[in-house]
Amino acid sequence: MKRLVILFFAISWSQFATANVVVFSTDFEGLLPSEISPGTATVVGVQGYSGLGMVGNQFGGSFLRSATANTVTLTLANLPAHNFISLGFLFAAIDSLDGTGTFPQGDFFSISLDGTEIFSESFANATDAQIQSYEPPVNVTLARKADLGFTVGSFFRDSAYDMGADPQFQNIMHSASTAEFEFVMEGEGVQSLTDESWAIDNLVVSVSPVPVPAMLPLFVVALGFCRFHQRTTLNLV
Repeated sequence: MKRLVILFFAISWSQFATANVVVFSTDFEGLLPSEISPGTATVVGVQGYSGLGMVGNQFGGSFLRSATANTVTLTLANLPAHNFISLGFLFAAIDSLDGTGTFPQGDFFSISLDGTEIFSESFANATDAQIQSYEPPVNVTLARKADLGFTVGSFFRDSAYDMGADPQFQNIMHSASTAEFEFVMEGEGVQSLTDESWAIDNLVVSVSPVPVPAMLPLFVVALGFCRFHQRTTLNLV
């Protein structure tokens, strides 16, 4: 009996503690949320990216498109008590991003959380000789070096990724009541919007909440019941 009761509460506590709570989301349809400072980025139609992604999380309508060297900032406040934070978004690598190397190469997509870099990888869409440092895990790549609109031509190809499927963006240690994410494509090879750019869609931030203290008395009561049951059983023997 004791083991069954403890096991039940342990499972319940574990499930409650790991259930993520969405604290921000936008699909970039309509007005830009006040939490986002876009710099020079603008909301535009997704063009050929439309429909890419898993059911329920696809490019569609419009997304936030940015030139390289421009920083997009997401600022969140009044977060509930939590131990971890997770980030999900669809990422569009648009036109001739040139990967790792020296000019015109050197296009690194970087993300920081509260001033600490959590991601920095190069993306390459042009020639096969270029080096892309980002190696997507399974189910992340949605399209690779395809003509998805914008500038169409021999070197101007596009790629698409579901970054929410990359485990490195899940359960990042974080407990502050505020969070600031910065997104930027930087490096020696950054060029004009007509040559290369990037975009994000279906941006979601969630946290893993700290278990509610009110559950603790229930656990204590359960343990007390187990001890009472144990004493009663012994007295009857």
